[in-house]
Amino acid sequence: MLGVEGLTVCYGPQVALRDVTLRFEAGQFTALIGPNGAGKSTLLRALTGLLGEYEGQVTYDPGHSARSCLCYVPQQQTLDWGFPVTVWDTAMMGRTSRLGWGRWPGARDRQIVADALKETGVYDLRHRHIGALSGGQRQRVLLARMLARQGHLLLLDEPLTGVDVTTQEQLMALLRAQADQGRAVVMVTHDLEQARRWCDRIVLINRRVIADGRPDAVYTPQNIEATFTGGGAHG
Repeated sequence: MLGVEGLTVCYGPQVALRDVTLRFEAGQFTALIGPNGAGKSTLLRALTGLLGEYEGQVTYDPGHSARSCLCYVPQQQTLDWGFPVTVWDTAMMGRTSRLGWGRWPGARDRQIVADALKETGVYDLRHRHIGALSGGQRQRVLLARMLARQGHLLLLDEPLTGVDVTTQEQLMALLRAQADQGRAVVMVTHDLEQARRWCDRIVLINRRVIADGRPDAVYTPQNIEATFTGGGAHG
């Protein structure tokens, strides 16, 4: 459904990603794992079209545009939680971004938003200001906005950060269900064990792809060392 070929990204003299080639398929739950500064968030931004200059190609299946099929959940700390909107308004943004300018959400859109809020467990908070929510509640609202968009490609940047263990389990089960329903789910995470338990595929990355495959094949001492000791930055 979505892929990159020969992707190289530089910030001035610093290489963020070097010659990365990956493809993400429908029905697959993929975890991108690597240390801070490994290029994981840069890769997501390239996939969403938010990145500026880069070498290589980002490709989508014919008949699907990035705007119509992609949902992106950024890191919580990159968002303005003081913006005066409610939980309902935030989730509805997933519909309005899908509808486009000049089109108002109708009854069907409101039902989709209500269902998304119920699925993520924050429907009862729909009238509350987003700034009054806990970290876990905020993450659930971001996932509700994602579900309301009803895209086929789900990209999430560290969705488990700042949430308790119970919420982590619930969020991973929700994402697993999205993949099982035929969506491509790509998640940046630092949690190797959660990725092992829930994901079909692990991509270990440190500016380049160190290993790519099923968890039991990827999680070797050699791969983990190459990923987290900085060896991948120069390979």
